[in-house]
Parts: sequence; structure tokens; C-alpha cells
Amino acid sequence: AYNTQYRAIVLAAKRAGCAQARIGPLLTRIGRMFGVKVHGLMSRRTVSRVCMEAGVRVDMQIGHELARAKAVCLSSDGTSHRNIKYEARHLTYLAPTYTTDPTAPQTESRTRVVEVNHALDHTAQSQYEGWEVANKKIVDAYLNSPLARRDAEEGLSLDSDDLWRKMVSYNADHAADVKLTARKCTEKKAAVAESDLGKAVLKDMSTEEVEEALWEVVQEVSEDPDGLEAQYVLSIFNFALPPALRIEAMQSLAAYLGSKAMEDLPEHQQRRLTQTIFAGCCSHKNHNCALAGVTGMEAAWALLDLIPPVLLANKDNAATIALATNTDSDAVERALKASRRGGYKLTSICGSLFRNKDDKKGHQNLHCHFFSKVKFDITGEHSTIKFPDTSNNRFGSHLDAAAELVTYHSAYIQFLEIIRDSKQTPGLNHAEQNAWNGLNDTATMTECCVMTLYKLAVADPYFAATHKKGVNHIDLGPFHDRLITHIEKLIATPDLLLDPSSPSEDATLDGLPFGDQFAVDSVQFMAPRLPHLEDILIAFLKATLPAWKRFTPEFAPDSIINSLTPAEKLLISIPPTSDDNESLLGGWRDFSRTYSSSTVAHFSGYEAYHRNGTEAFSEAKLRTEEDAVYIMRLARARDASGAMRKFRDDLLAFKQQAVDTARAKQKEKADEAAARIAELTAVAVIIDAEKLCKLNKAALREQLDVRRELLKESVIAATKLKEMKNKPDMLKAILASDQRYASCCTARRPRDITDLFCTDACTLRHWKPSKRRRKHSLFSSLGVFC
Repeated sequence: AYNTQYRAIVLAAKRAGCAQARIGPLLTRIGRMFGVKVHGLMSRRTVSRVCMEAGVRVDMQIGHELARAKAVCLSSDGTSHRNIKYEARHLTYLAPTYTTDPTAPQTESRTRVVEVNHALDHTAQSQYEGWEVANKKIVDAYLNSPLARRDAEEGLSLDSDDLWRKMVSYNADHAADVKLTARKCTEKKAAVAESDLGKAVLKDMSTEEVEEALWEVVQEVSEDPDGLEAQYVLSIFNFALPPALRIEAMQSLAAYLGSKAMEDLPEHQQRRLTQTIFAGCCSHKNHNCALAGVTGMEAAWALLDLIPPVLLANKDNAATIALATNTDSDAVERALKASRRGGYKLTSICGSLFRNKDDKKGHQNLHCHFFSKVKFDITGEHSTIKFPDTSNNRFGSHLDAAAELVTYHSAYIQFLEIIRDSKQTPGLNHAEQNAWNGLNDTATMTECCVMTLYKLAVADPYFAATHKKGVNHIDLGPFHDRLITHIEKLIATPDLLLDPSSPSEDATLDGLPFGDQFAVDSVQFMAPRLPHLEDILIAFLKATLPAWKRFTPEFAPDSIINSLTPAEKLLISIPPTSDDNESLLGGWRDFSRTYSSSTVAHFSGYEAYHRNGTEAFSEAKLRTEEDAVYIMRLARARDASGAMRKFRDDLLAFKQQAVDTARAKQKEKADEAAARIAELTAVAVIIDAEKLCKLNKAALREQLDVRRELLKESVIAATKLKEMKNKPDMLKAILASDQRYASCCTARRPRDITDLFCTDACTLRHWKPSKRRRKHSLFSSLGVFC
């Protein structure tokens, strides 16, 4: 068999992008260059097995480190790729460094990749169950290994509940499903804590007390408590129970006793045992608060009674708006609602033109060549930086794009002119015309300038502070307090950003010069031509304040973080962002495009091996032949388990179940609608005002429902029922609806409503129903009383 060093080289070659089938010949050739004869040519299949072995080594490493850890932070995120859900999971704790330098730190805060794996859906329950499965895989791989036996001699142990015992925080974005996942994990932690307390109580109880309490629990959990005693009990102190029932009863008893013991603990100890810190990703905080500012900025134009930015509608909506003869029509209203305007929309359009996520679209290479020359002429430095990736909605990409458009505003107008005039038929397509309109619109460029100032004064310094190496999330409370104070200062004195003579150190969050002084100079140069710049800037900043407070609840005065002691804070390490999850999921997307036939388990194993520093762990802890044999056997067992086949079957069964459920709901809904139509069809339609006035409220409501649900007259159907609660309102609405309906039909053939409804045979005359009315067969069965 190939030794550990040779296998490590295989993994390095695989990570460098070498195809599995080419790694064996490559290593043989390298060995020949150094005069080393390699016996046998490693096959593609063996390379695949080596990657599986890397996953086993990762699980053993995490198990070994969890046995030593005192506090653990869980982190996860999900994405969808090719209509399959994937979940990335990480753990953060104080881990050994495996360094051979005695003067170097022996432990550091490290974030370890647990796995990236597929999932049936992205619900909180599925995410929590994914953690349970991953935890079991780690514990089983570690406990059955020779390493666990050696660790046991040093007093280290691990069981399946240790992850929950040591869990102190959950780090993720601010989505509702992830927050619910964190709550489910916290509930599991509390259940484990109560079980531990209950087991401690059981140890102090006598055998008779335990058996008596156990018997009471057995009677509660048994499906047949009356027949239980006759079947199993010999005496109160000596009765035989089936093993499964006894285990279940003991667990229930421990949980019950633990809950009682928990109530007797001081409040601060209960919080430590039953609660966790939810640490929201700081990158998502930054992104979401910037979006809140954009929303407030867009709303400020109407609030301040100012002319808003030019509408940047897509091609279809623009045609609907331009060709409509009635500007108040529903189609125009829908087109206007679906269309956006302003700086954020302009950056999206420019992103699709200059850096589209589909590399076959847009002016991407031409843009790079043109602006590399523009930037060289200005700065004297060569730049190959592309347009910010707004097409993929990267963190801060819209703020970066706004700064780009402001800084090189005239160059972008010149670039669009080149595009326009270089075509065989000179002109701009719709997207290019929208970009041109936005760049030449004062209000739109005002928003771009505001986004640029916020980026340089707040967003960029915040990003830099939260991405420094060694930053712990629990230490960021004072920093967020300073952030809110700084935004309030900018609202009170916007000249800190707008006045060229104001020192930049007073305007930035970190007290350092602007990261891009050229962009600030460009804003200040354009400011005299932007009369509402200050008002829109203040509106943007004001909108971000409540967002920052809403997205930082973990730093509230009564939060768990503020109740921690200095000694506890030293044990807890929480990453400030969930960028590791985003990176891992992005890596899988790229990997799956290049190696479409590979599996996610294959990628997860060797990627975690490199990210977790598992090679250093293996050299320090897995040096025996016994370890190598165990790892190879477990890897082959996993490879032969048919995990992908099982997932395929589970996925198809899950999808079929979803289809069956949806179809059942659709059928139920259709049956209810048919029953409702039949019920309303049986109602005699009354159009005489005197007879309608004599009806009671229930009968009048029936007449109203006929017109709303059966005849579907547009105005009354769109009117909310709460506006027609009493009889006068219902009567007024019915009469108005009949009049409109009669007028509509008169425009076709009938002359008045008495021509529409027949008085003797409950049928229609002089009127041919439209397709929609024929579809429902309404009037063939309506009873009409004039």
C-alpha cells in the first residue's frame, strides 16, 4: 500500500486541479526525476479512495478535538445548485496547533469544516437532523478508532451528546429558518443538560427508590398500563421489563428528575445550561443594513416631494407603459410596480452589461480593456479589476459599483458612446439605454453618490474591522455601539462627508483616511450639480440606524454575551462572519462544474482535509500502521455504502410525496370551489332594489357573494369585505355592481339590465356569454328575480 506521505501528495495534486486518472502517471514521472522508483501505477479508483480516506481523517481529527474542547460554536449555511439543496457545516473551538515549535502557541481558535452535504430541503428540521447525522458520523469514526483508545489512556472521552453539552453559540445569517435551527439545537442542549442532572440524581437514589420511580414512568409511557402489571411485575422491587421499554423509561425518568433539578439551580446557571448565543453574521449585517439604507433613500424622494430618479423599466414593462392609451389601467399599474429606479437599479443594470454571470453575455472583455487604459492614464498603475459583481449579488457589490460609476462617470458615458457608435446600425439596446439614462440623470447619480459615501465612511471600515484575523464575535458589542454613535454623528453633521475641507478621519468609522480618496473627491466634485445630495444622504443614514439595532440583538444589555464572565469569554470563540460556509458552498459549485461526475462526499473529504490542517494532525497523531489500516477499511466501507444511491431514492420519494400532497391540496381546493359555485348557483339573483332592501343581512350577503365570486364583477370583486360590513354598504355595493354590469352588457348587445336577466325562464336572451362566463356555465342555471 502507498504510505501516508505519498497519499498526502495525491491529495495536494488533486486540490491543485489534477485529474484523478492523471495523478498516478504524474507521481511516477516525478519519482523518476528524483531517482525514486514508484512500484505500481496508482489508478483513478485508488485516488478516489484516498479522497475518501481524507474524509475519515477529518472526522477522527474533529472527534479528537471535540474531546478536548470546552466550548463549541456551530455554524451552517445552505444553497441550491442544479435544483438540489446543499448544507455546509463548521465548528469553531480552541484546538491544538500540532506545532513542533515549543515556543509557539499550543492552542488557537480554529474553525473546522465538518462537511458539505446534500439535503432534501432547507427547512429547519432538515438542518437540525443534518447536524445529528454529521455528529453521529464523527463520533462513530472516532470512538471505533485506535486513536480513541490512546486518548482514553490520557483521560479523554467523547459521546454523541458532547457536541450539545459544549455548544455555546450558533453562527449563521439572519434567515428565519437558520434561527429556528439554532433554537432546535438549543432545545437539544437543554434536554441533554436535564438528562445529565437527572442521571446525577439517580446516582444518589437507592435501588428501591429508582425502581419505584421507574415503575411510575413505565406506566406513563406504556401503551397498555393496565395489562402491564399482570404481564411483567413480580414485585415492586423485582420486575422484568423488555430492554427497549426499560431504556425508554430510564431516559424519561432522568429527564423528569433533571427538569426538577434544573428548577432548583440559580438563574445564571440555568441560562448557561439551557441557552446559547445566536451570533448573526457580520457580513450579512453590513449587507442588510445597506439595503435598508437604499430602501429609505428611495422612499425619501416622495416624502420630501422631490422629482424621483428616472424609471429604469425592463423592455417588456417599458413597452407596456409607453404603448398604453390609458395610463390608469391595471397593466400600466403592474408594470410600474414591477419596475425600479435609482442608483441600486443602475448598478444592477451595469453589472449585467459589464460583468454578467453568464460570461457569454455583455461587454465584459471590452470593458476590461477600456478601463484598464482609463485607470492607467489616471493613476499610472495597471489595473485588471473587473466591474463589481452585482450580477451575482456579492457582499457590498452594489456599493462598490456605485463608487465605480461615480469615480469614472465621464468614462462610462464615453464607453457607452463607443458601444453605440461601433455597431453596424448605431444605437443602444434597451439595457444599454437604461444605463445611459441613469448615468445622465441627476437624481440617479445623487443616489450613487450617497451609496459611495456610505461605503467609504461606514461599510468598508466595518468590513475591515470584522474580517481581521483573531476577531471574536463576543467582543464586538462596544464596536457596534460606536458604529451607531458614528452614524448619528454623520446624520447631525453631514458636512463631515460633503465638505472637502473636513478631515476624513472624522468621517470614517475607524478614524482612518478614506479607503478611496479619489471616489470621495469625485462625489464632492459632482455635489454642486446635485441639489438634494445632503437630504438624500441623511435619509439613507437614518434608514440604516433601526436596521443596525434590529440586526444586533446579541449585544443588547440583557443578552447572554453581556452576562459572561471574563473567564468564560476566554473559552468561547465565535467567528464574526459565516464566510467559511459561503466559501465552502461556492467551492462545491465550482468543483461540480469542472468534475460533474464526482460526488459531494468526495469534495467534502479532501476540501476539509486541506482547510482543517488535517495533514499536520495526521503527522502528529496518526502515525501507526494500525491507524492506516483502520482508515482504509472505514473509507472502503463508506465507499461501498451506496450513500448517493440512497440519497437519490430518498430525494425521489420526497419529491413524489410533495407532488402527492400538492395534488391532494389542489383537488381539495377544486372540490371546495365547485361546492361553492354550486351553492351560489342555487341562489336566486335579485336585482330589484325594493326586494333587495327587504332582505336580511345574511340573504344580502348571499347576493353580494354571487356578484363577487360568481359573476366576478371587477370593482366589487376587488373591494375588501371589511368595507361592506353592514347592510347599507352591502346594498349600495350590490346596486352599483348591477348598474356597472348592465352598462357593460349594454355596450355589447343588451340595452338594460332587464334585457340581461329573463324574468320567467331563468335563462338569458339577446346575449352571448363570453368564454369566461361559458367556462363557468353561470347563467344557464341562475334563478333571477326581477
